[in-house]
Amino acid sequence: MSPGDAGVLPFLDLYGADFQARPHEVLRAYREQHFCARTPLGIAVLRYAELQDLLAHRLFRTPATDLLTMQGITTGPMVELMSALLLNSHGETHDRLRRLVSRAFTLRSVESFRPRIAAIASELLDDIAPRGSCDFMADFAEPYSSRVLFEFVGIPLTAMEKITKWNADIVLMFGFEAAANAPRIEATLREIGSFVDELAAQRRREPRADLISALVTAEDASNLLTPAELRAMMITLLSAGTGTVSRQLGSGLAAFVEHPAQWQALAENRQLAAPAVEEVIRYSSSVIVGLPRLSTEALLWNGLQLERGACLVPIPGAANRDPAVFTDPERFDITQQRRSHLTLGGASTTAWGRRWAGRSCKRRCCCWRSG
Repeated sequence: MSPGDAGVLPFLDLYGADFQARPHEVLRAYREQHFCARTPLGIAVLRYAELQDLLAHRLFRTPATDLLTMQGITTGPMVELMSALLLNSHGETHDRLRRLVSRAFTLRSVESFRPRIAAIASELLDDIAPRGSCDFMADFAEPYSSRVLFEFVGIPLTAMEKITKWNADIVLMFGFEAAANAPRIEATLREIGSFVDELAAQRRREPRADLISALVTAEDASNLLTPAELRAMMITLLSAGTGTVSRQLGSGLAAFVEHPAQWQALAENRQLAAPAVEEVIRYSSSVIVGLPRLSTEALLWNGLQLERGACLVPIPGAANRDPAVFTDPERFDITQQRRSHLTLGGASTTAWGRRWAGRSCKRRCCCWRSG
């Protein structure tokens, strides 16, 4: 293929029935042809080495406010929030936000929260056990992920119902229905902004051993998030922190049901909990298609001549099964020593998110074993 001649690439229909029904089988066929493919969204990146390079490349950015601009929304609360999100920040701003958030996660160590994570899982399992059966998502995965996150961050459990409603409104901002639902979304942003501001003020007066206290207290004011950045961080945690973990737990349980020998191996060896989590996220990730990246300038990248604003679509679901990196990648095996998967970004930008998701899921694996 000549540089920049994307027209000769195979076309992958991400919305087609074939991909929706059997994504990994479809992705394997395309990955074998080339490291990338054309899609309705842009150029999909399918192989590990190229995807790892894309995710770490400084000349690519997330879409940020672009989707809102396409719908005629150029100012207002939605644009302000999108601009303040960590995943949409770049360069020195991104480095500063990442440093401040990483500091807070260190102060409110995920590791020290382990006993409480295990206790929440045990409480839910104790309630389920006498019944003999359950709806795993409704009875365990969703309440578990919410309770763990709320307690770690420092959000009252009494706020769970209204936050669930807010999340349903906020997700509309990330699609093509933002303009049609603008009044509803903006009202929710005002409500959640007031909620976060009030909670932050309480923690400044009376700090506790929770994440929000770590985010709002520091000896040097230059080490604090701005009010807008704090609201954006809390919205990110509340909207993505629960759903990501609960969906991954569901995918993980399905993988173990399909591979009972792996379940038995985990039951017999507690030390397999950590690698089991990594293998579940690699093999049965709840995130197959990642957040698109836009080139910030024209450049030649891995043989592709890209114009400024070119859209590349990360496909971690394909890269995580790349045979050039993973031995027997189509096999679910929690005993294998494997390279890091790219589901959570595969870079330092997501290190704290990886620790959080991994620890939450690991405690669940331990409870599977003991339960």
